[in-house]
Amino acid sequence: MKKVNLKLVVFFFFAALLLQSCVSTSALQTARVTPKGEVAWGVGVLFPKAELIAGDSTDFQSFAGEVSIRYGITDKLDVGGKLTLIGTGGVDAKYQFLGDEESTFAGSVGLGVGYLSIDLGGGSTTIIDLTIPTYFSYHPITAVAVYASPRFIYRNFPGASNTFFGGIGGIRLGGKKFGVFGEYVFLNSSKKDTNSNQTQFNVGIGVNFR
Repeated sequence: MKKVNLKLVVFFFFAALLLQSCVSTSALQTARVTPKGEVAWGVGVLFPKAELIAGDSTDFQSFAGEVSIRYGITDKLDVGGKLTLIGTGGVDAKYQFLGDEESTFAGSVGLGVGYLSIDLGGGSTTIIDLTIPTYFSYHPITAVAVYASPRFIYRNFPGASNTFFGGIGGIRLGGKKFGVFGEYVFLNSSKKDTNSNQTQFNVGIGVNFR
């Protein structure tokens, strides 16, 4: 098993503290899982935008940074975690049902939970996301992969909840040990009333290595 570099963990942790937080909706990964016993690291910068219909249309946009880690449980299953700021993060698992580390086509399904705590002055508010993603990727050569990730998100916050459907499209450039990602996220709420209709967009740029 590959040893975890403690200095690297500390660096990623404090790098995340410097960036604004949000509930991450990024993928920044293909359908391939991390090989058994190996650790993969990632750093990303995200540019989320939301359009909320609540009487009048309101736009919100920001940026967020994230760090991630994944560990291969078996050759078909890995687990991972993301961190943006203290109190903000998520964990997930991904099972690869199609292909392997060398196959041209790969397919996986996952399950994740995201957490965000916001201090609004009058008290804190907690938002929890339950995400069911699928991943499909095409690897024509070692240095290039194109991926798509349709997903469902159930979002719960005090006094209300919402569900989102959408997906992610992206590209990975690099070898087996290092990759650069670029992706676009689109999510749309299933509720169409004027109090809860919301669309989310996200552009993500990231790197990972193991």
